[in-house]
Amino acid sequence: MTERLALVTVLVSAALASAAPAAAQTAAELFDINTMQEIRLSVNSRDLRVLRERFSENTYYPADLTWRNVKVRNVGIRSRGLGSRNGTKLGLRVDMTHYTTGQTLAGLSAIVLDNIWQDDAMIRERLAFTMFERVGLAAPRESFCRLYINNEYQGLYAVTEEIDADFVRRVTGETDGTLFEYHYLRDWRFEDLGEIATYKPLFEPRTHRLDADSTLYVPIQTLVREVNGPDDAVWRDRVEQYIDLNQFVMHTAVESFLAENDGLLGYAGMNNFYLYRQQGTTRHRLFPWDKDTAFTFIDSAIDVTNSNVLFRRAMTYADLREVYLSTVEQAARSAAADGFLASEVERLVTQIFDAARADTRKQFSNERFDEAVDFMRQFAARRPAFALDEVARLRRGGS
Repeated sequence: MTERLALVTVLVSAALASAAPAAAQTAAELFDINTMQEIRLSVNSRDLRVLRERFSENTYYPADLTWRNVKVRNVGIRSRGLGSRNGTKLGLRVDMTHYTTGQTLAGLSAIVLDNIWQDDAMIRERLAFTMFERVGLAAPRESFCRLYINNEYQGLYAVTEEIDADFVRRVTGETDGTLFEYHYLRDWRFEDLGEIATYKPLFEPRTHRLDADSTLYVPIQTLVREVNGPDDAVWRDRVEQYIDLNQFVMHTAVESFLAENDGLLGYAGMNNFYLYRQQGTTRHRLFPWDKDTAFTFIDSAIDVTNSNVLFRRAMTYADLREVYLSTVEQAARSAAADGFLASEVERLVTQIFDAARADTRKQFSNERFDEAVDFMRQFAARRPAFALDEVARLRRGGS
């Protein structure tokens, strides 16, 4: 009798456990850097075909998204990216609210499913964001996932936190600042472009979208005008009303350590950043984005000269130059400490290896992937010492 009662108790407990609602999943779990996620999208087959055919457009299509025990119905998906856009391995923006107001995934109104199309090693961006964080600069959260569409494996993707009002709230605590996404349209290096109409195509508002153009763009226009001002005696006082120079210099320093070829001091002008105007002020700061081209050259110089007007003029101030050099030094020492960067390369490669190998939609071959991973190992082993030597050279008076 006692045994029967115990058995009944076990069966009832199991039934209650299976009937209980599953625990809610959090954004921290979605962006857990130690976990390979799995995300599934269900899309009408005709919509999927049109999405692939018209990947250059920003048209949304309805889909259902499943992650762990969470199913979010009727989300909007669209193609995204610039050089990474293609119909074979779609880069996707997933908007939970496009068709259903107020809907979220783990508290997020949107996520980016990055196709990692341009990175042959497939870990560059995640490592770059980690290095920003290690020197105290905000960066989007990012994890890896296997993506399935209609139960067909699409390959290895990065699940990337969108830079939006939620991101700003998380990293600044502010709730009413003005955020702009920078769109690369031409080689621009902070020279004065004149009227506010010339800034509109470059800076798309991601918050305060309904504000008047004068409200949105006059502070940007004034920032650039002051950066190009002729009077060196008042340059810094005027410019610092419109941008956090220390933060800008630190941002460029991290990119320099990472040998980023397409960032603020990019080979073809400024690229891959968001501009944020702090709440209740005219002062701006930057957030990093799209780091698939970081870690380009092991022996890339740490220069204090550049054709970017803001950087060049900032480097004429001894304290800002030292902030730049100290941040490069901090990044290099952090990367070298206990073999951190080398360990991260190995950890991430181990995490993604099977998913990357099985990814038949990626741009590069498995042989190219292996070669790129070997390069990343060499970068991690050699770049910190090279960067520290460069900092020492520049402090001795090199240019």
